[in-house]
Amino acid sequence: MSSTPSQDSAAEPARPPRRARLRVALTGGNQSQRSTVKEALARIREVEVEMVDLGDEQFVAEKDPKIALHALLLDPAEREQWRAMFRVPRSNGLSPLTVALLPDRSSDLIQAALRAGADDVLSLPPAPEDALRVLLRASEVLRRIEHPNQRKVCSLVSVSGGRGISSLTVCLAFAVQQLHGKRTALVDLDLQAAPLSVLLDVEPEHTIADLADPTSPIDSIRLESVLTKYNSGPALLAAPPRIEQTELVSATTVEAALKVLHDLFDVVLVDCGSHLSESSVVVFENSDYLLYVLDQSVTAVRACQRFLELYGSLALQERQPHLIVNGYRSDDIVTLVQIENALHMPIFATVPFDHAAFRQMQTTGRNLWNISARANVRRSIEQLTNKLFTPESQRSLKPGLFGRLFGSNQ
Repeated sequence: MSSTPSQDSAAEPARPPRRARLRVALTGGNQSQRSTVKEALARIREVEVEMVDLGDEQFVAEKDPKIALHALLLDPAEREQWRAMFRVPRSNGLSPLTVALLPDRSSDLIQAALRAGADDVLSLPPAPEDALRVLLRASEVLRRIEHPNQRKVCSLVSVSGGRGISSLTVCLAFAVQQLHGKRTALVDLDLQAAPLSVLLDVEPEHTIADLADPTSPIDSIRLESVLTKYNSGPALLAAPPRIEQTELVSATTVEAALKVLHDLFDVVLVDCGSHLSESSVVVFENSDYLLYVLDQSVTAVRACQRFLELYGSLALQERQPHLIVNGYRSDDIVTLVQIENALHMPIFATVPFDHAAFRQMQTTGRNLWNISARANVRRSIEQLTNKLFTPESQRSLKPGLFGRLFGSNQ
């Protein structure tokens, strides 16, 4: 007696995972122009698109916080109004990718659109390859909105030089990869000294100065072409090879590069050096963490006071700096308590003094885990890394009584 297998037991072909639907808002132009754009985007098969035609409405993010791409059809005759059109606040602090569509892509109009706030500029109607590129980039924005805590930008600064910012930046980058396996990028904004390429022992073929052309938008393809890859270590967006080329690097270039790096990497670490500029402020505004590095000298504490006074005037209260005491000595005449009292801020972390280890890093190009460093130095870097980049839900709970007793014997 034969039996026929039920349909439920029959093997079904595996279905591909369903893509998240990308909400794209269209603003400006006339109905015919918007229809042309809709048709062009509908022909893109790699990304599932849901169009939202808002006509002449401008404040897209307030009306629909799930919009990941905002396409604005710009009228060259209304250039004075472009800047206001790109102001799209969102309650969660994340803005949609904004793309300008122009009937005439002259260098003058492209530059005006980018200065008004556009992340990219396309022709009207957009070419298929350009449309696919911005949709893929917008899908990364959507993922950032849905998982806001997964990717981080951390900047390090100290207005008193020689406090070990660059060495600490490199150590954190390798620690992030060692402990969490995250894709990590370094940005060298100590433009005149260019220390990161020295610490990594690399000679970059391309640098951030290659991104300085204002008529060409900075997208993932262009940015990846100028990164220096360090074996299996972090990628580096290097400082220019010559000091005079630092004048080419504007705050606009830095901000655009940082936004794309945020989309491409899990963690971005920025060495801001000791010279404050408009680019520094842009980095602070786009950072999840700002680490101010000092040591136990009176001059370093006074310099930190001056920085905090300036920082307080920037109206960035939602992103307060964290104090890192580098080269910490427990027997120093200047104590941690005195530093906290002078700065009216708690110290976030300390890194013990180990001159030999950091000197070996500088002379060999090897990271802290491949040289003979003291265990407490590596441990302090690892603790700082976990404090910054481990989600709260994954952090281990405080040990109980027996855990503390047994742990103290190790």
